[in-house]
Amino acid sequence: MGGRGKGEGKSDASKQEAASLLTDKGYKDAVDEMAKATVVKPTDLDEKSIKYLDFLEANGGRSIEGIQHLQKSLESLTRDHVQHWPAYVYKILKSFDQKAYEAMKLSEGKRVRPPRTAKDPSAADKEKNVGKFPVSNFSFNAAAPAFVPGAAWGSAPAAAPVPVGVEVGESPPR
Repeated sequence: MGGRGKGEGKSDASKQEAASLLTDKGYKDAVDEMAKATVVKPTDLDEKSIKYLDFLEANGGRSIEGIQHLQKSLESLTRDHVQHWPAYVYKILKSFDQKAYEAMKLSEGKRVRPPRTAKDPSAADKEKNVGKFPVSNFSFNAAAPAFVPGAAWGSAPAAAPVPVGVEVGESPPR
């Protein structure tokens, strides 16, 4: 029994199941046409993608437009370009109509996940940091005593260190 290497991710049963999800759909011909024109296979449309296309079809009859958007977005890609095709296909479909995606999620009683933020801090994040150390108006105390390594810190100098093996109060051997 081999590992799930390239091209071995889905069993024949799951491929047939994915293909059977499209059998009675009005947009099946558009999916087949897209599969001929791009590297996307009909089995790359998972249940979430099909559910979203069904929602588009039921709410405005725009599933074929969504598939055309998907086809246009995937024209220049090779199969090796993407590691997980079902997730990538769903992401592109969601970008077709963000409001329809949000409406679908709300109709299911689920919350809509906000988009992931970029690594650059936004203006709102910068405003939150105003007044914090690296951003605030900070100045060093010019009257502070100079740091001297090994010197005692504070008001009274500390007693000389006691050598190892000598009890406190005894004098060290000579």
